[in-house]
Amino acid sequence: MDGPSSLYNHPDIHSIAEYIKNKLYFATLKNDRQNTKKIENVHFFNIDNELVYNNFYNDFGPLNLACLYRYCCKVNKKLNNPANKHKILVHCTSKNDRKRANAAYLIASYAVLYLNKNPKEAYKPLILGKELSLRLFQDASLGPSIYNIHLLDCLNALYKAALYGFFNFEDFDLLEYEKYEQIQNGDLNWIVPQKFLAFVSPTIEKGTSYHPPECYINYFLKNDVGAVVRLNKKTYDSNSFTKAGITHYDMFMPDGSIPPKRILNKFLHLAETTSGAIAVHCKAGLGRTGSLIAAYLIKHYKMSAREAIAWTRICRSGSVIGHQQAWLENMEHSLWNEGQEYRLKYRGDSDMVLHHRQGIYSIANKLENEERDLPETDHPNCDHRKKYLGPNDYGGLPTDKLDKSKLSRILGKLRNVSGTTDTNTAPRDSMTRKRDPTKHRRRKINPIALTQGDKLNEIKANRNKAAITSAMENKRAFAVTDDM
Repeated sequence: MDGPSSLYNHPDIHSIAEYIKNKLYFATLKNDRQNTKKIENVHFFNIDNELVYNNFYNDFGPLNLACLYRYCCKVNKKLNNPANKHKILVHCTSKNDRKRANAAYLIASYAVLYLNKNPKEAYKPLILGKELSLRLFQDASLGPSIYNIHLLDCLNALYKAALYGFFNFEDFDLLEYEKYEQIQNGDLNWIVPQKFLAFVSPTIEKGTSYHPPECYINYFLKNDVGAVVRLNKKTYDSNSFTKAGITHYDMFMPDGSIPPKRILNKFLHLAETTSGAIAVHCKAGLGRTGSLIAAYLIKHYKMSAREAIAWTRICRSGSVIGHQQAWLENMEHSLWNEGQEYRLKYRGDSDMVLHHRQGIYSIANKLENEERDLPETDHPNCDHRKKYLGPNDYGGLPTDKLDKSKLSRILGKLRNVSGTTDTNTAPRDSMTRKRDPTKHRRRKINPIALTQGDKLNEIKANRNKAAITSAMENKRAFAVTDDM
Protein backbone atom coordinates (compact mmCIF):
# COMPACT_ATOMS: atom_id res chain seq x y z
CA MET A 1 0.00 0.00 0.00
CA ASP A 2 1.53 3.27 -1.08
CA GLY A 3 -1.08 5.43 0.62
CA PRO A 4 1.01 6.64 3.59
CA SER A 5 3.94 7.73 1.46
CA SER A 6 1.62 9.61 -0.90
CA LEU A 7 0.14 11.38 2.12
CA TYR A 8 3.50 12.57 3.41
CA ASN A 9 4.31 13.92 -0.05
CA HIS A 10 0.88 15.38 -0.77
CA PRO A 11 1.17 19.02 -2.00
CA ASP A 12 -1.91 20.16 -0.01
CA ILE A 13 -0.85 18.64 3.33
CA HIS A 14 1.36 20.48 5.79
CA SER A 15 1.81 17.63 8.29
CA ILE A 16 0.56 14.13 9.13
CA ALA A 17 -0.04 12.36 12.46
CA GLU A 18 -0.50 8.58 12.51
CA TYR A 19 -3.04 6.96 14.84
CA ILE A 20 -3.57 3.53 13.26
CA LYS A 21 -0.74 2.42 10.99
CA ASN A 22 -1.84 2.27 7.36
CA LYS A 23 -5.42 3.11 8.40
CA LEU A 24 -6.16 6.28 10.42
CA TYR A 25 -4.31 9.60 10.13
CA PHE A 26 -4.73 13.24 11.12
CA ALA A 27 -3.62 15.84 8.56
CA THR A 28 -3.20 19.59 8.76
CA LEU A 29 -3.77 21.23 5.39
CA LYS A 30 -1.79 24.11 3.93
CA ASN A 31 -2.97 27.69 3.50
CA ASP A 32 -6.32 27.34 5.30
CA ARG A 33 -7.55 24.79 2.79
CA GLN A 34 -10.75 22.94 3.66
CA ASN A 35 -10.43 20.15 1.09
CA THR A 36 -7.59 18.39 -0.62
CA LYS A 37 -6.85 16.65 -3.89
CA LYS A 38 -8.16 13.09 -3.85
CA ILE A 39 -5.83 10.09 -3.80
CA GLU A 40 -6.73 6.56 -4.82
CA ASN A 41 -7.56 4.34 -1.81
CA VAL A 42 -7.52 7.32 0.57
CA HIS A 43 -10.69 8.72 2.13
CA PHE A 44 -10.40 12.30 3.42
CA PHE A 45 -12.97 13.76 5.80
CA ASN A 46 -13.30 17.10 7.57
CA ILE A 47 -15.45 18.14 10.54
CA ASP A 48 -14.28 21.77 10.91
CA ASN A 49 -17.67 23.17 9.88
CA GLU A 50 -19.76 20.21 11.00
CA LEU A 51 -18.95 19.99 14.72
CA VAL A 52 -18.87 23.60 15.89
CA TYR A 53 -18.37 25.21 19.29
CA ASN A 54 -20.88 27.90 20.30
CA ASN A 55 -18.73 30.54 21.92
CA PHE A 56 -19.65 33.29 24.39
CA TYR A 57 -16.69 35.61 23.86
CA ASN A 58 -13.19 34.46 22.83
CA ASP A 59 -13.65 30.88 24.03
CA PHE A 60 -13.61 28.34 21.20
CA GLY A 61 -13.45 24.90 22.81
CA PRO A 62 -13.16 22.15 23.78
CA LEU A 63 -16.12 20.75 21.88
CA ASN A 64 -18.78 19.32 24.15
CA LEU A 65 -19.58 15.69 24.93
CA ALA A 66 -22.25 15.49 22.23
CA CYS A 67 -19.76 16.59 19.55
CA LEU A 68 -17.23 14.07 20.80
CA TYR A 69 -19.88 11.33 20.70
CA ARG A 70 -20.84 12.26 17.14
CA TYR A 71 -17.20 12.24 16.10
CA CYS A 72 -16.57 8.81 17.61
CA CYS A 73 -19.68 7.52 15.84
CA LYS A 74 -18.39 8.92 12.55
CA VAL A 75 -14.91 7.42 12.87
CA ASN A 76 -16.17 4.00 14.00
CA LYS A 77 -18.67 3.93 11.17
CA LYS A 78 -15.96 4.75 8.62
CA LEU A 79 -13.58 2.16 10.07
CA ASN A 80 -16.27 -0.54 10.02
CA ASN A 81 -17.60 0.32 6.56
CA PRO A 82 -16.75 -2.53 4.15
CA ALA A 83 -16.28 0.04 1.39
CA ASN A 84 -13.32 1.46 3.35
CA LYS A 85 -11.70 -1.91 4.06
CA HIS A 86 -8.74 -1.19 1.80
CA LYS A 87 -8.74 2.58 2.21
CA ILE A 88 -6.73 4.87 4.43
CA LEU A 89 -8.85 7.28 6.45
CA VAL A 90 -7.56 10.80 6.95
CA HIS A 91 -9.19 13.36 9.21
CA CYS A 92 -7.98 16.63 7.75
CA THR A 93 -8.25 20.10 9.24
CA SER A 94 -7.30 23.62 8.23
CA LYS A 95 -4.44 25.61 9.75
CA ASN A 96 -6.96 27.84 11.52
CA ASP A 97 -5.65 27.54 15.06
CA ARG A 98 -9.10 27.30 16.69
CA LYS A 99 -10.52 24.69 14.31
CA ARG A 100 -7.31 22.74 14.40
CA ALA A 101 -7.25 22.68 18.23
CA ASN A 102 -10.76 21.21 18.34
CA ALA A 103 -10.01 18.73 15.54
CA ALA A 104 -6.89 17.57 17.40
CA TYR A 105 -8.92 17.27 20.60
CA LEU A 106 -11.43 15.00 18.84
CA ILE A 107 -8.98 12.56 17.27
CA ALA A 108 -6.76 12.40 20.36
CA SER A 109 -9.84 11.80 22.53
CA TYR A 110 -10.89 9.02 20.15
CA ALA A 111 -7.45 7.47 20.60
CA VAL A 112 -7.88 7.54 24.39
CA LEU A 113 -11.40 6.10 24.30
CA TYR A 114 -11.06 3.53 21.50
CA LEU A 115 -7.41 2.87 20.69
CA ASN A 116 -6.29 2.08 24.26
CA LYS A 117 -3.83 4.95 24.31
CA ASN A 118 -3.09 6.93 27.43
CA PRO A 119 -3.36 10.74 27.17
CA LYS A 120 0.33 11.27 26.51
CA GLU A 121 0.38 8.59 23.80
CA ALA A 122 -2.70 10.12 22.17
CA TYR A 123 -1.12 13.57 22.26
CA LYS A 124 2.36 12.60 21.04
CA PRO A 125 1.59 12.22 17.28
CA LEU A 126 0.32 15.79 17.24
CA ILE A 127 3.71 17.26 18.17
CA LEU A 128 5.99 15.11 16.03
CA GLY A 129 7.60 16.18 12.79
CA LYS A 130 6.25 19.32 11.17
CA GLU A 131 3.12 19.54 13.31
CA LEU A 132 2.17 23.05 14.41
CA SER A 133 1.78 24.06 18.02
CA LEU A 134 -1.76 23.74 19.36
CA ARG A 135 -3.65 26.75 20.65
CA LEU A 136 -4.61 26.56 24.32
CA PHE A 137 -8.29 26.60 25.30
CA GLN A 138 -9.53 29.65 27.18
CA ASP A 139 -12.49 30.54 29.34
CA ALA A 140 -15.73 32.37 28.52
CA SER A 141 -14.83 35.66 30.17
CA LEU A 142 -15.04 39.03 28.45
CA GLY A 143 -11.68 40.36 27.32
CA PRO A 144 -8.27 38.69 27.16
CA SER A 145 -7.94 35.35 28.92
CA ILE A 146 -5.22 35.12 31.57
CA TYR A 147 -5.70 31.41 32.28
CA ASN A 148 -5.66 28.57 29.76
CA ILE A 149 -6.06 24.81 29.74
CA HIS A 150 -4.03 22.50 27.53
CA LEU A 151 -5.24 19.73 25.24
CA LEU A 152 -3.50 17.30 27.61
CA ASP A 153 -5.70 18.59 30.44
CA CYS A 154 -8.76 17.67 28.37
CA LEU A 155 -7.37 14.23 27.52
CA ASN A 156 -6.48 13.53 31.15
CA ALA A 157 -9.97 14.62 32.19
CA LEU A 158 -11.62 12.31 29.65
CA TYR A 159 -9.34 9.44 30.64
CA LYS A 160 -10.27 9.77 34.31
CA ALA A 161 -13.94 10.39 33.57
CA ALA A 162 -14.10 7.18 31.51
CA LEU A 163 -12.08 5.28 34.13
CA TYR A 164 -14.44 6.31 36.94
CA GLY A 165 -17.57 5.63 34.90
CA PHE A 166 -18.66 9.24 34.37
CA PHE A 167 -19.77 8.34 30.84
CA ASN A 168 -19.96 5.37 28.52
CA PHE A 169 -20.55 5.96 24.82
CA GLU A 170 -21.99 2.47 24.43
CA ASP A 171 -24.74 3.61 26.81
CA PHE A 172 -25.20 7.29 26.01
CA ASP A 173 -28.45 9.12 25.21
CA LEU A 174 -27.37 11.79 22.75
CA LEU A 175 -30.93 13.01 22.31
CA GLU A 176 -31.39 13.72 26.01
CA TYR A 177 -28.08 15.57 26.19
CA GLU A 178 -28.86 17.80 23.21
CA LYS A 179 -32.47 18.39 24.19
CA TYR A 180 -31.96 19.54 27.75
CA GLU A 181 -28.94 21.75 27.09
CA GLN A 182 -31.25 24.02 25.10
CA ILE A 183 -32.71 27.02 26.92
CA GLN A 184 -36.25 26.14 25.91
CA ASN A 185 -35.88 22.76 27.63
CA GLY A 186 -34.23 23.93 30.83
CA ASP A 187 -30.56 24.55 29.94
CA LEU A 188 -29.19 21.81 32.14
CA ASN A 189 -26.25 19.39 31.95
CA TRP A 190 -25.18 16.43 34.04
CA ILE A 191 -21.58 16.68 35.24
CA VAL A 192 -21.27 13.69 37.59
CA PRO A 193 -23.67 10.73 37.21
CA GLN A 194 -26.37 10.50 39.86
CA LYS A 195 -24.62 13.36 41.70
CA PHE A 196 -24.42 16.78 40.04
CA LEU A 197 -26.68 18.52 37.56
CA ALA A 198 -25.83 22.11 36.54
CA PHE A 199 -28.57 24.37 35.21
CA VAL A 200 -29.62 27.96 34.61
CA SER A 201 -31.49 29.82 37.32
CA PRO A 202 -35.26 29.26 37.27
CA THR A 203 -37.37 32.41 37.32
CA ILE A 204 -41.00 33.34 37.79
CA GLU A 205 -40.76 36.22 35.35
CA LYS A 206 -43.47 35.93 32.72
CA GLY A 207 -42.94 36.32 29.01
CA THR A 208 -39.61 34.47 28.85
CA SER A 209 -38.61 30.91 28.04
CA TYR A 210 -36.57 30.66 31.24
CA HIS A 211 -38.69 28.29 33.25
CA PRO A 212 -40.27 28.58 36.68
CA PRO A 213 -39.10 25.91 39.15
CA GLU A 214 -42.25 23.81 38.59
CA CYS A 215 -41.03 22.90 35.11
CA TYR A 216 -37.98 21.11 36.49
CA ILE A 217 -39.73 19.05 39.15
CA ASN A 218 -40.77 16.02 37.09
CA TYR A 219 -37.34 15.72 35.46
CA PHE A 220 -35.67 16.04 38.86
CA LEU A 221 -37.89 13.40 40.44
CA LYS A 222 -37.35 10.98 37.57
CA ASN A 223 -33.59 11.41 37.94
CA ASP A 224 -33.44 11.13 41.74
CA VAL A 225 -32.54 14.78 42.33
CA GLY A 226 -33.08 15.23 46.05
CA ALA A 227 -31.73 18.74 46.53
CA VAL A 228 -31.38 22.08 44.74
CA VAL A 229 -28.60 24.55 45.56
CA ARG A 230 -29.14 28.20 44.62
CA LEU A 231 -26.00 30.36 44.46
CA ASN A 232 -27.52 33.56 43.07
CA LYS A 233 -30.13 36.03 44.30
CA LYS A 234 -33.71 34.85 44.65
CA THR A 235 -35.71 34.80 41.42
CA TYR A 236 -38.29 32.23 42.54
CA ASP A 237 -39.95 30.79 45.63
CA SER A 238 -38.00 27.80 46.96
CA ASN A 239 -41.24 26.30 48.29
CA SER A 240 -41.96 25.17 44.73
CA PHE A 241 -39.22 22.58 45.18
CA THR A 242 -39.70 21.74 48.85
CA LYS A 243 -43.42 21.04 48.37
CA ALA A 244 -42.40 18.39 45.83
CA GLY A 245 -40.05 16.78 48.36
CA ILE A 246 -36.88 18.33 46.94
CA THR A 247 -34.77 20.03 49.61
CA HIS A 248 -33.62 23.55 48.77
CA TYR A 249 -30.47 25.33 49.96
CA ASP A 250 -29.38 28.94 49.53
CA MET A 251 -25.62 29.54 49.37
CA PHE A 252 -25.46 33.02 47.92
CA MET A 253 -22.26 34.27 46.29
CA PRO A 254 -21.89 37.49 44.25
CA ASP A 255 -21.90 36.91 40.50
CA GLY A 256 -18.41 36.24 39.15
CA SER A 257 -16.91 35.69 42.61
CA ILE A 258 -14.93 32.77 44.03
CA PRO A 259 -16.53 30.62 46.75
CA PRO A 260 -15.77 31.76 50.30
CA LYS A 261 -14.36 29.00 52.51
CA ARG A 262 -17.65 28.86 54.41
CA ILE A 263 -19.66 28.25 51.24
CA LEU A 264 -17.15 25.71 49.89
CA ASN A 265 -17.24 23.68 53.10
CA LYS A 266 -21.02 23.84 53.29
CA PHE A 267 -21.37 22.73 49.67
CA LEU A 268 -18.91 19.84 50.01
CA HIS A 269 -20.54 18.67 53.24
CA LEU A 270 -23.96 18.73 51.57
CA ALA A 271 -22.65 16.72 48.64
CA GLU A 272 -21.04 14.18 50.94
CA THR A 273 -24.15 13.69 53.06
CA THR A 274 -26.87 13.73 50.39
CA SER A 275 -27.76 10.34 48.92
CA GLY A 276 -29.55 11.60 45.81
CA ALA A 277 -28.37 13.89 43.05
CA ILE A 278 -27.97 17.65 43.58
CA ALA A 279 -29.06 20.24 41.01
CA VAL A 280 -26.90 23.36 41.26
CA HIS A 281 -27.49 26.74 39.67
CA CYS A 282 -26.32 30.33 39.73
CA LYS A 283 -27.56 32.90 37.20
CA ALA A 284 -26.20 31.16 34.10
CA GLY A 285 -25.18 27.91 35.78
CA LEU A 286 -21.59 28.34 34.60
CA GLY A 287 -19.21 30.30 36.83
CA ARG A 288 -20.13 29.78 40.46
CA THR A 289 -21.87 26.50 39.71
CA GLY A 290 -18.95 25.07 37.74
CA SER A 291 -16.42 26.21 40.35
CA LEU A 292 -18.07 24.35 43.23
CA ILE A 293 -18.68 21.18 41.24
CA ALA A 294 -15.07 21.27 40.01
CA ALA A 295 -13.89 21.56 43.63
CA TYR A 296 -15.80 18.36 44.41
CA LEU A 297 -14.13 16.63 41.43
CA ILE A 298 -10.70 17.64 42.71
CA LYS A 299 -11.41 16.39 46.22
CA HIS A 300 -13.18 13.13 45.49
CA TYR A 301 -11.82 12.02 42.10
CA LYS A 302 -8.21 13.19 42.43
CA MET A 303 -8.49 15.38 39.35
CA SER A 304 -6.16 18.32 38.94
CA ALA A 305 -7.79 21.76 38.86
CA ARG A 306 -7.24 21.98 35.10
CA GLU A 307 -8.69 18.51 34.55
CA ALA A 308 -11.75 19.39 36.63
CA ILE A 309 -12.22 22.60 34.65
CA ALA A 310 -11.82 20.68 31.39
CA TRP A 311 -14.41 18.06 32.34
CA THR A 312 -17.02 20.61 33.46
CA ARG A 313 -16.56 22.46 30.15
CA ILE A 314 -16.78 19.28 28.09
CA CYS A 315 -20.12 18.60 29.80
CA ARG A 316 -21.29 22.23 29.94
CA SER A 317 -19.50 24.71 27.70
CA GLY A 318 -18.36 27.93 29.37
CA SER A 319 -18.12 26.54 32.90
CA VAL A 320 -15.67 28.16 35.37
CA ILE A 321 -14.85 31.73 34.43
CA GLY A 322 -12.11 34.28 35.06
CA HIS A 323 -10.28 34.14 38.39
CA GLN A 324 -12.37 31.16 39.47
CA GLN A 325 -9.86 29.10 37.46
CA ALA A 326 -6.85 30.32 39.43
CA TRP A 327 -8.82 29.85 42.67
CA LEU A 328 -9.34 26.18 41.86
CA GLU A 329 -5.65 25.73 41.14
CA ASN A 330 -4.76 27.43 44.43
CA MET A 331 -7.17 25.10 46.25
CA GLU A 332 -5.92 21.98 44.46
CA HIS A 333 -3.50 20.61 47.08
CA SER A 334 -5.71 21.30 50.07
CA LEU A 335 -8.66 19.62 48.33
CA TRP A 336 -6.48 16.61 47.46
CA ASN A 337 -5.43 16.31 51.10
CA GLU A 338 -9.01 16.63 52.31
CA GLY A 339 -10.04 13.97 49.84
CA GLN A 340 -7.38 11.55 51.07
CA GLU A 341 -8.48 12.10 54.67
CA TYR A 342 -12.13 11.59 53.72
CA ARG A 343 -11.46 8.33 51.87
CA LEU A 344 -9.24 7.01 54.64
CA LYS A 345 -11.88 7.82 57.27
CA TYR A 346 -14.95 6.49 55.46
CA ARG A 347 -13.49 3.83 53.12
CA GLY A 348 -10.36 2.75 54.89
CA ASP A 349 -8.19 3.51 51.85
CA SER A 350 -7.00 7.00 50.93
CA ASP A 351 -6.62 5.99 47.27
CA MET A 352 -10.01 4.34 46.79
CA VAL A 353 -12.08 6.30 44.27
CA LEU A 354 -15.63 5.16 43.68
CA HIS A 355 -16.60 4.02 40.18
CA HIS A 356 -20.06 4.69 38.78
CA ARG A 357 -22.06 1.77 37.45
CA GLN A 358 -23.82 3.98 34.90
CA GLY A 359 -22.62 7.23 33.40
CA ILE A 360 -24.35 10.50 32.62
CA TYR A 361 -27.16 10.26 30.08
CA SER A 362 -27.24 6.49 30.51
CA ILE A 363 -29.91 4.76 28.42
CA ALA A 364 -29.91 1.80 30.81
CA ASN A 365 -30.50 4.11 33.76
CA LYS A 366 -33.31 5.80 31.87
CA LEU A 367 -34.99 2.44 31.27
CA GLU A 368 -34.74 1.63 34.97
CA ASN A 369 -36.23 4.99 35.91
CA GLU A 370 -39.11 4.58 33.45
CA GLU A 371 -40.13 1.38 35.23
CA ARG A 372 -41.00 3.43 38.29
CA ASP A 373 -44.50 4.82 38.35
CA LEU A 374 -43.92 8.40 39.43
CA PRO A 375 -46.88 10.80 39.62
CA GLU A 376 -46.67 13.66 37.17
CA THR A 377 -48.05 17.15 37.58
CA ASP A 378 -49.27 18.97 34.51
CA HIS A 379 -47.40 22.24 34.14
CA PRO A 380 -48.42 24.34 31.13
CA ASN A 381 -45.63 25.09 28.64
CA CYS A 382 -43.27 22.65 30.35
CA ASP A 383 -42.16 19.71 28.23
CA HIS A 384 -39.68 18.05 30.55
CA ARG A 385 -42.10 15.18 31.15
CA LYS A 386 -42.26 14.19 27.49
CA LYS A 387 -40.11 11.49 25.99
CA TYR A 388 -37.72 12.93 23.44
CA LEU A 389 -37.92 10.61 20.46
CA GLY A 390 -36.73 12.22 17.25
CA PRO A 391 -38.25 11.53 13.83
CA ASN A 392 -35.00 10.06 12.51
CA ASP A 393 -32.83 7.10 13.47
CA TYR A 394 -29.87 8.34 15.46
CA GLY A 395 -26.56 6.58 15.67
CA GLY A 396 -24.98 4.59 18.40
CA LEU A 397 -21.40 3.42 18.04
CA PRO A 398 -20.88 0.33 15.87
CA THR A 399 -20.03 -2.40 18.36
CA ASP A 400 -20.27 -6.15 18.74
CA LYS A 401 -19.98 -6.17 22.51
CA LEU A 402 -23.59 -5.69 23.53
CA ASP A 403 -25.53 -7.64 20.91
CA LYS A 404 -27.73 -9.61 23.32
CA SER A 405 -28.85 -7.14 25.96
CA LYS A 406 -31.90 -4.91 25.91
CA LEU A 407 -29.57 -1.93 25.87
CA SER A 408 -27.72 -3.17 22.80
CA ARG A 409 -30.97 -3.73 20.94
CA ILE A 410 -31.81 -0.09 21.53
CA LEU A 411 -28.34 1.03 20.51
CA GLY A 412 -28.54 -1.22 17.46
CA LYS A 413 -31.47 0.84 16.20
CA LEU A 414 -29.45 4.01 16.49
CA ARG A 415 -27.49 4.08 13.25
CA ASN A 416 -26.85 7.47 11.76
CA VAL A 417 -25.97 10.41 13.94
CA SER A 418 -27.45 13.54 12.39
CA GLY A 419 -27.40 17.18 13.45
CA THR A 420 -30.13 18.86 15.42
CA THR A 421 -31.45 22.36 14.97
CA ASP A 422 -31.36 24.59 18.01
CA THR A 423 -34.80 26.12 18.16
CA ASN A 424 -34.44 28.11 21.34
CA THR A 425 -36.30 31.33 21.75
CA ALA A 426 -34.66 34.58 22.78
CA PRO A 427 -35.82 35.49 26.28
CA ARG A 428 -34.85 38.23 28.66
CA ASP A 429 -33.47 37.18 32.02
CA SER A 430 -34.15 39.95 34.50
CA MET A 431 -35.31 39.70 38.08
CA THR A 432 -38.81 40.81 39.08
CA ARG A 433 -39.78 41.97 42.55
CA LYS A 434 -43.20 42.43 44.10
CA ARG A 435 -43.74 45.86 45.57
CA ASP A 436 -44.24 45.97 49.30
CA PRO A 437 -46.70 48.82 50.08
CA THR A 438 -45.48 48.95 53.68
CA LYS A 439 -42.00 49.96 52.60
CA HIS A 440 -41.38 53.30 50.95
CA ARG A 441 -37.70 52.96 50.17
CA ARG A 442 -36.99 50.45 47.44
CA ARG A 443 -33.66 49.84 45.74
CA LYS A 444 -33.96 50.71 42.07
CA ILE A 445 -32.71 48.08 39.63
CA ASN A 446 -30.57 49.51 36.88
CA PRO A 447 -31.41 47.53 33.73
CA ILE A 448 -28.06 48.49 32.19
CA ALA A 449 -25.99 47.08 35.09
CA LEU A 450 -26.08 43.49 33.90
CA THR A 451 -24.15 40.88 35.84
CA GLN A 452 -21.81 38.36 34.25
CA GLY A 453 -24.56 35.75 34.40
CA ASP A 454 -27.04 38.11 32.73
CA LYS A 455 -24.63 38.75 29.87
CA LEU A 456 -23.92 35.05 29.34
CA ASN A 457 -27.62 34.24 29.30
CA GLU A 458 -28.25 37.09 26.87
CA ILE A 459 -25.61 35.64 24.52
CA LYS A 460 -27.32 32.26 24.72
CA ALA A 461 -30.68 33.87 23.99
CA ASN A 462 -29.34 35.78 20.97
CA ARG A 463 -27.64 32.64 19.71
CA ASN A 464 -30.96 30.81 19.96
CA LYS A 465 -32.77 33.58 18.10
CA ALA A 466 -30.23 33.32 15.27
CA ALA A 467 -30.71 29.54 15.17
CA ILE A 468 -34.48 29.95 14.89
CA THR A 469 -34.11 32.46 12.06
CA SER A 470 -31.71 30.18 10.22
CA ALA A 471 -34.00 27.17 10.66
CA MET A 472 -36.99 29.12 9.36
CA GLU A 473 -35.02 30.34 6.34
CA ASN A 474 -33.89 26.79 5.56
CA LYS A 475 -37.46 25.57 5.88
CA ARG A 476 -38.69 28.22 3.45
CA ALA A 477 -35.86 27.39 1.04
CA PHE A 478 -36.80 23.71 1.05
CA ALA A 479 -40.46 24.62 0.56
CA VAL A 480 -39.59 26.71 -2.49
CA THR A 481 -37.43 23.89 -3.88
CA ASP A 482 -40.25 21.39 -3.41
CA ASP A 483 -42.64 23.64 -5.33
CA MET A 484 -40.32 23.94 -8.31
